[in-house]
This record gives sequence, structure tokens and C-alpha cells, in this order.
Amino acid sequence: MTHQFPVVRNSAVLRLLLAASFFAAVPAVHADARTPPAADPASSGSMSVVGAWSRATAGGATVGVVYFEVINAGSADTLLTIESPAAERTEMHATASVDGIMKMRPVASVDIPAGGRLSFQPGGLHAMLVGIKQPLQEGARLQVTLVFRRAGKLRFEAAIQGLGAANPPPATAVPPPPARFRLAVWPPRAESPSLRLLDFDGRARELADYRGRVLVIFFGFVRCPDACPAELFKLALAMRRLGPLSERMQVLFVTLDPERDTPQLLKSYVTAFDPRFVGLTGSSADIDRAAMSFYVEYARVGLGADYSIDHSTSTFVLDARGRLRLVGTLDATVDDWVHDLAAVAAE
Repeated sequence: MTHQFPVVRNSAVLRLLLAASFFAAVPAVHADARTPPAADPASSGSMSVVGAWSRATAGGATVGVVYFEVINAGSADTLLTIESPAAERTEMHATASVDGIMKMRPVASVDIPAGGRLSFQPGGLHAMLVGIKQPLQEGARLQVTLVFRRAGKLRFEAAIQGLGAANPPPATAVPPPPARFRLAVWPPRAESPSLRLLDFDGRARELADYRGRVLVIFFGFVRCPDACPAELFKLALAMRRLGPLSERMQVLFVTLDPERDTPQLLKSYVTAFDPRFVGLTGSSADIDRAAMSFYVEYARVGLGADYSIDHSTSTFVLDARGRLRLVGTLDATVDDWVHDLAAVAAE
């Protein structure tokens, strides 16, 4: 399921964000002709920043602020820290008015869902520049760097507006996603995952065993009634449409339910979609390590033999050199898969 709003790790901060905005009653201060335009959009991998702006500071002020919007065109990620050479340190804060009292609390990190947006704006989340080294001057540009858990660093500039500015600059068009792929692109600097499991014939398998082929990997379980068979069916259709090119690819299905998914059952299940598909299993500890390496989350739900498993539904694509390149979601079509797998195989 795709979240529409960022998940804030600190529950107290989350309550503040849901409270009334501190600036709701503040009259808008409209920019005049001297107001600098918004800084140009910046992007790195699947992450983009638009509408970045700051506010000029008065003499003697020791703190400043930065606002912007992050657009995530890829898989879920976490904003860990913010940096700027203009200040001794930069902190993420949440501001709100609760019962007439303005409250501001630090935020350790903020999650950004796949395909989601994260807004730093007056009255909510903002980046506080602590210990600014010189006053922020209207019309200048402020250098800022965002540090993500998976996407790495994204550098951009924020336009410094007037001392009393309370509104963002005019909206800037969002840069279009790369046209080369239709699936989400894995950040190029992020480390590729690994696994060590057994196939349904009992042979030890690692990702390196499939080097030279495009790998497509999905985590699920045989008793899954919805996402698992739907995704495997789409992949089987894509493989058929790819024709001879599909011989350069391998689809792997990793079970998250080794207790019930015996090797025999796993083989019968995955080969029903395509006889070339391979199922992987192993000890609970080995599967945990593999899932963690791919950032796959799962949990057993219910008691007794009829338990179910909640799990992530991303499908991962590794190129022939073993690098994780693309991440597919449930809304990806067979056409999307055919297009992107052919593009990766042609490299």
C-alpha cells in the first residue's frame, strides 16, 4: 500500500503535525517584483527537490530556516539529515500551534513512501539552520544537502526571500522522470543486496550464480491469494512476450513462509506460471537476512495453521552484472515489464 503522507518516527511529532498550523492565521506576505524566483529544481536518482526557499535574517539572528518539497519517484526511503555550509548544523523540526501555544520539536528522521512527497513548509516540518555564519541576504542563494538512507546525497540551492516572507515562491515545474525506464530506478550509489538460499531442488544459491542474466526477484508465499499470483502471472506473460530475449533472464520467487512452503510445494507453485521460474527457500534466519538486504518487510499474522503473512510487494530487477537497477510495484503493467526488461537486457 502506498502512503500519501510521510511517516514521522517520533509519535509526539506526528501529533504536532496533525495539529492546526501555526501560520494558519498569519496574513500572507506577498512577494513584490524584487522577490527572487524559486531556485531551479534539483534531482539525483529517483529523488527531486522543487520550490526551495529561505528567509532573510535580521542582524544578530543566529538561526535561519529552509523550506522545500521532496518528490520521490522511486521506492521508499528515509531522509536522515540535512546539511548546509551556511550554518554550524542543520536540524529538522516540526512546528505547530496547540491550544494557542506554539511548539517546536526536533525530528530525527522522516520516511518518504514510494512515489510520495515530503513538504517542508511554514507551520509544519522545516529545516532550521543553527548557528548561521553570516546573515542570510535577500536575493542570495543558500546551498543545502539532503542525506537519504538509500538515495545518498542530493544537493540544491534555496532562493533567499525577504525578511517577512511567509509564502513559497511561484511553483516550479516538476522535472519529468527519466524516460528510459517505466519502473522506479534504484539509486545508482545505493548498495546492491545479497542472498544465500536453497532452490527447490536443494541446491545452494547466491545472486552471483545468475551473473550474466537479468534477475527478477519477488518475495511472497504460496498461500498468498492476491499480490503473489498476480505478480507472477504478469512476469510470466512478460517472459512469453519477450520471446528469445527471455532466455537471458531469470525469475526468482523467495518464499517468506518456509514452514509451509516445502521445496516440493514451492516447485509446483512457481513452475505452474512458467517452468523456468525458480523458487528459493531456506532457514528463517537466512530468509530474514535476504529480506532485510532487499528492504522487504514481512510479518506473520494470526495464530494456528491458517496464519497469513503481511509483506512488501516490490519486485526487484538486477542487471547482468548483479547490480540492482529497477523496482516494480503492483501497478506496473505487462507492457511496463516488457519494456524495461528488454532495455536492461540490451545494455
